[in-house]
Amino acid sequence: MDFAQIVDEIIEQFTARVGVDVSISIDIQAKSTTGFDENLQRTIKENCSVLKFGSAEFEGE
Repeated sequence: MDFAQIVDEIIEQFTARVGVDVSISIDIQAKSTTGFDENLQRTIKENCSVLKFGSAEFEGE
């Protein structure tokens, strides 16, 4: 999925109009048969925090 294309073709269509309030939600799911090690989980959580995501969770926590 190309987020730049989504912004260009969808989001900008809304934001070009006066009085339109746009909210974007992203749900990211990743699966691995071996799970995700602590270093990767920490990196993902830190990046999500910097990007101001509402939450970053891994199953089994």
